[in-house]
Amino acid sequence: MIVGIIAEYNPFHNGHRYQIEQIKKEFPNAKIIVLMSGSFTQRGESAILDKFTRAELAIKGGCDLVLELPFFFAVRSAQDFARGGINIFKNLGLVDFLAFGAEISDLELLKKVANFSDTVEFNGILQQKINTGLSYANAICQTLSKLSGIDKKVLRLPNIILSIEYLRSLKNLSIQPLLIPRILSSHNDENLNEKISSASAIRKEVYSKNPSWLKISDTIDNETLAALKSAELPDQEKLFLPLMTKIICSNSEELKKIYGMNEGLENKIISVVNSAKNYEEMVNLIVSRRYTRSKVQRLLLHLLIGLEKNHVKSFDQSYARILAFNNAGRELIQSIKKTASIPLITKAAKHITSKLIYENSRNLEVYQEILQFDIISTDIFSMLHSNFQLKQDFMHSPIYVK
Repeated sequence: MIVGIIAEYNPFHNGHRYQIEQIKKEFPNAKIIVLMSGSFTQRGESAILDKFTRAELAIKGGCDLVLELPFFFAVRSAQDFARGGINIFKNLGLVDFLAFGAEISDLELLKKVANFSDTVEFNGILQQKINTGLSYANAICQTLSKLSGIDKKVLRLPNIILSIEYLRSLKNLSIQPLLIPRILSSHNDENLNEKISSASAIRKEVYSKNPSWLKISDTIDNETLAALKSAELPDQEKLFLPLMTKIICSNSEELKKIYGMNEGLENKIISVVNSAKNYEEMVNLIVSRRYTRSKVQRLLLHLLIGLEKNHVKSFDQSYARILAFNNAGRELIQSIKKTASIPLITKAAKHITSKLIYENSRNLEVYQEILQFDIISTDIFSMLHSNFQLKQDFMHSPIYVK
């Protein structure tokens, strides 16, 4: 039995370990493949630890093989995050179940709501809600609530919309859903709880002036604790000057090409140049009723990295890039080589080079275009540290954990 998980592990904590334990309880002989976000997360924020370290910690935490969820999918809306990840699992050709967490345990109810999401009526009401100035996320919640009769408060729970998007993407696939209800702490809970706390709460505490490592140690394993205590934390404020430079050197027509730049948002971003004094202020000046903080942060990353609308082509043309594995993972890799319909990447340099990225980018294959954004985003992530080193993607081989 092979079970897939799409995750960020930002950082890996007891809630993630609990999910893995529940999978093993359901399927004792299961092998677990994780698609993990790389240098940046779905909220448009930098990961707290680099992707290679997080992948290694995930293997030590009970996973067997960690693949990178490309930036191309990882820093997108819930719909694209889910669809991109599940298409990679589909193209591996051997995943039996997708395991995911939600704040409710009723899988049939979630399936019912997911079915409403693919109706003509849903799209019509959704567009009406968006036209009133609601954000996409709020518009989805209100539309689904109206169609299904489910309380908006339930639909607004952090993992519910993502769960619904997983179920939508799993339709007509052989991969089956495996719902594992979350316990104790919700995804966005920013308060540390005993034993199981959200990744948000852990990050908040780690970034505080005087972190309570004793409290944090109750929620994560010793390896993750040691990694966090010794790491230089990325400083997202360091994105400010590169972003300002990019905006100053661009005109509105160039900004319009950026993926996610809609409805005259480029003009608002240009106006921000005259008033923002730092990254936090820049984000706050752009955020509105329609544009959530997560959407704005994703958009700014797309701007910085150069992800344009014409890059967003096919979800099927991706790859499986190995970050870390154990002995069971080694067996999975051998199986993937036989069943996958997408490239299996162990070393980035065998598939793309700096010369191809910077001198010949127009002639890249689609999967290479997607891969280049991982490499560039890893460089940007590295630059959020004082002693940064570029081209980490070309230096790292997959990590084998004995």
